[in-house]
Amino acid sequence: MATAAVINREITITSMADADLAGLEALFDEQCAEWLDLLKWDFKGPSMLIRDVARQRQLTGFAATRGNNTVALAYYLIEGPRCSIGDIYVSRPLRGVGIDRQMAAAVFDKLDRLGRVRRIESQYVGVDNDEADALFQARGFQRLERNYMMVDLNAISKTDGLNIEPGGVSIRPWKKSDFSQATRIIHRSYRDTYDSRINSQYRTEEGCSNLLTILTDSVWCGDFVPQVSRVAVRSTGTLAGVLIGSRVSNGVGHVGQISVHPASQGQGIGRQLLESALLEFRNRGFNWVTLAVTSANESAVHLYESCGFRTIHSFPVFYRDKR
Repeated sequence: MATAAVINREITITSMADADLAGLEALFDEQCAEWLDLLKWDFKGPSMLIRDVARQRQLTGFAATRGNNTVALAYYLIEGPRCSIGDIYVSRPLRGVGIDRQMAAAVFDKLDRLGRVRRIESQYVGVDNDEADALFQARGFQRLERNYMMVDLNAISKTDGLNIEPGGVSIRPWKKSDFSQATRIIHRSYRDTYDSRINSQYRTEEGCSNLLTILTDSVWCGDFVPQVSRVAVRSTGTLAGVLIGSRVSNGVGHVGQISVHPASQGQGIGRQLLESALLEFRNRGFNWVTLAVTSANESAVHLYESCGFRTIHSFPVFYRDKR
């Protein structure tokens, strides 16, 4: 890994507003191809939304060029006092020479001049950003690791673990009317967890509602599949757990959210939600399912591994509150 003092002087960093749009398009195309190869995720849909904002010259961030080629990008979103770093991506042939660090430094320097920003979060799926990782930590960010995991559905027995009535709770497909209860379950289940440190939206019901809307009404986490998504229902009719499933590419599903109410945890409900969803994914012609989990959440990692998931990529996430 390059030392912290290394700066690649062949690189020119400019505001995203002044970036060469054709160069950005080529870099976004490269990123989509890499995501499909590495993560089995067709990122074209979200990428097109980001590109549209860039074309309107409204994407906040920076682009890096070497000669006539755009070789890196970094962008962020500011909402009130909170800033979310959306991505730092460097073209594969130019990784390992400190460009990712230069991009992160450009973002930090800009945010440091904005007194209204009190919290910075970085949750993007990074690839080979070792120098940026080091700079985040040098700037006082807290760091956690995320595992991107995948299961081969063809390797799972059709009857593996499918006891769908744990503790008087039944599992059924998602309904639109489940939204409000699901929001409350997600909020309660993430209270005082590692993920609520990483993503402050988990700390409020409003934030959880926004996250659930993204999962069920946008392409950011794939195309929502309500027939695969699951809820756990108590005998009283109230929800005890929720799982949100989506399609991220041809034959590949994704679990974007799985939450069990704290009062119902430890009863096997999370496993039943997951196994029921995996079976339905396979019944609908999917071959693989992916998910992301914070590695410090050992119980969740153990659950996923016991259901056949294996880590195919790891990446750091960061957060920092300004005192």
